Amino acid sequence: MQSEQTQHTLKFTGERFLTECQGEMVYEHWHRYLFAREYAKGKRVLDIPSGEGYGSHLLAGVADSVVGIDIAADAVAHANEKYRRDNLSYLAASGTKIPLPDASFDFIVSFEMIEHIHEQEAFLAEVNRLLKPDGVFLISSPNRVEYTEKTGYKNEYHVKELAHDELRAQLNTHWPHQIWLGQRLSFLSIMWPMHSEAKLNWAMNVEGESGYPAPMYFVVFCAKRAEALAPIHAPLSFVADKGNSVYDAWVKTYRDNVALNAENERLRERLATIPTSLHDPASSDDSWLIRLARRISG
Repeated sequence: MQSEQTQHTLKFTGERFLTECQGEMVYEHWHRYLFAREYAKGKRVLDIPSGEGYGSHLLAGVADSVVGIDIAADAVAHANEKYRRDNLSYLAASGTKIPLPDASFDFIVSFEMIEHIHEQEAFLAEVNRLLKPDGVFLISSPNRVEYTEKTGYKNEYHVKELAHDELRAQLNTHWPHQIWLGQRLSFLSIMWPMHSEAKLNWAMNVEGESGYPAPMYFVVFCAKRAEALAPIHAPLSFVADKGNSVYDAWVKTYRDNVALNAENERLRERLATIPTSLHDPASSDDSWLIRLARRISG
């Protein structure tokens, strides 16, 4: 049950996801936890970092128990107040030194954390210590090639992003068996069976070729034993909010841009009809601006 009032409020920094957020982050973050929930049923689960707490709370709805770990004490206090269940607890701790016994968890999830720390090997070793020998670790991480190198965007909160082979090499140290998925926000036309479950997944682009884009994020199931991954499926998975907010925002932005471009063209055409003497900056002080404004508005 969620508490009605939360004294410990969190400020959106541009990086940590809050449920009040809108846009792309909603799709990306909720998708990971909704996907993980399918494999948390009846399990003892560790969620690190737990952040605001919404993801741990979601997992606890089906898990035997969930512990959320976050290094930020204010985030833990917020989660303890806002997201409560009898089988859910939160703990403030570093990801490289978690005060819990060895082999405590069947399922450990870590979404968008590893790129925030320099001590990546130590963190994965700590996850390995806490995971049962037949347990499963689910991790997500931005693909440096797509996220940064191709876009030129630098996330100030990321200290060490990884490419595919770099992440795989680190995971191989502890978990020889892996199932990799890619994640990326995209605009799609979706067809689905309305009166039955889908039996096949097809992804095509408009040229008729494979429509799977380059992954913006890697989502990887890891295990020491191959049989631990036997229940894991790798479906083509879609998540959207009820209002299709990202698509609606794109449509509005597109229409606004069309209108602005039309207005700019109209102003350019009008400006071209105005005698040069009316908008010559050298004419005297700022009277030319007044004359130009009157001519355009008239």
